[in-house]
Amino acid sequence: MMIVEVLRSIPYGRVISYGRVAELAGCPRSGADARRVARVLHSMSKKYSLPWWRVVKKDGSIGLREASDLQRRLLEQEGVEFLASGAVDLDRFGIGPGFGSTGSAAEVDDWADHLRVD
Repeated sequence: MMIVEVLRSIPYGRVISYGRVAELAGCPRSGADARRVARVLHSMSKKYSLPWWRVVKKDGSIGLREASDLQRRLLEQEGVEFLASGAVDLDRFGIGPGFGSTGSAAEVDDWADHLRVD
């Protein structure tokens, strides 16, 4: 459930890597736990209203082949910009090192209010 809470706290217009989610959730093994985050997103995104599109690979690239166009469009709707390589500009839109270290409970972003459905 810690992974779910970290995912629900990703701010509008920001992205985070699978591995960073695992780290913030207290998972001890970076590579294996990044895959665990991917499994949680795959199996629980609808149930827990997780903003799955805000999670990218550690290099800023989109990891989902089958939904890459949708993920990019959702991120662009939030103002996230991409580099010429197609990766998210992590320097501008990645979550910084202070995220999750405030000691207080994560604030849930009501992300559905931000989306435009075309």
